[in-house]
Amino acid sequence: MLAYIFWHRPYARGDQRRYEEALLSFQRRLSDEPSPGFREAASYRIAAVPWLGDQAGYEDWCLVEGSWALDPLNAAAVAGQAKAPHDVAAAQMEIGHGGLYALMWGAPDLPSRRTVIWLTRPRGIDWRAALAPLRAKFPDATCWRRQMVLGPAPEFAVVVPAASPDIAPAGWKALPIMGERL
Repeated sequence: MLAYIFWHRPYARGDQRRYEEALLSFQRRLSDEPSPGFREAASYRIAAVPWLGDQAGYEDWCLVEGSWALDPLNAAAVAGQAKAPHDVAAAQMEIGHGGLYALMWGAPDLPSRRTVIWLTRPRGIDWRAALAPLRAKFPDATCWRRQMVLGPAPEFAVVVPAASPDIAPAGWKALPIMGERL
């Protein structure tokens, strides 16, 4: 299971309601005519993050069954019924960055409210051993790990229902970002 995550924000002079409507319309079209391997998509309003110039924006999650599903998804996003809603949203977007994350553990759900703890590990450590206590402490958490470096976001995304101040292993950097699904 992979998550294609796309962070973006509209132009400052743009209409937020119109932008959100365009995002939802695009996702409905993707879901109405799913490409092979497509599972689900959702957009979240998020607080400021460094990779959006320390401004608030949006975080889109698109779940696919594997890397083989990326080409059909990419083609479907800009063709057929999805083309017009995609183009409307893209025309309103000022900045965007994407990343590809693989599911390490947990249920790949896209809940209505959640916190993503973006984790950056110290170099040269065994991340599996370091995250094992976190997995035991938060059995309902879902952990995603960046695949290749496609964007500026951190290496790990741990999705939890509510933030915890001590979620990061010792020596790791943590950035908790609340999200509310559109």
